[in-house]
Amino acid sequence: MNRIALLILTWFVGLGAVAGGIGLIVEADLGMDVSLLDGTPFTSFVVPGYILLLVVGGTNALAGALLLIEHEQASSFAFLAGAALTVWIAVQVVMIGMVSILQPAFFTFGLMTMAFAYRYWLETAADDLLI
Repeated sequence: MNRIALLILTWFVGLGAVAGGIGLIVEADLGMDVSLLDGTPFTSFVVPGYILLLVVGGTNALAGALLLIEHEQASSFAFLAGAALTVWIAVQVVMIGMVSILQPAFFTFGLMTMAFAYRYWLETAADDLLI
């Protein structure tokens, strides 16, 4: 059950982050006002787009792939992916404020990913002890 939940979460977040990251890199704003970045180290959405693509999208996609093949490190990478998402959202809220209902939703997805990853790790660790 935890593995399936993790697969759904990591692929959902991973695909969304990859698409969003590419969108920010190509479109440079995706319709958002660049004034949101006032007071941040960024002058456009391109660098945040790369971070979203590589860090959030990359860790979630990798975790999803490892879960799919039931790799022994899948739970660790899934936990890392959840942590990357929660940090991404926390830093985003600190830098630009709460601008979308999606921010608390994705922060929650990150926490859920970490919780399911921990439970999956407990399950797989218990299985290893029984062998």
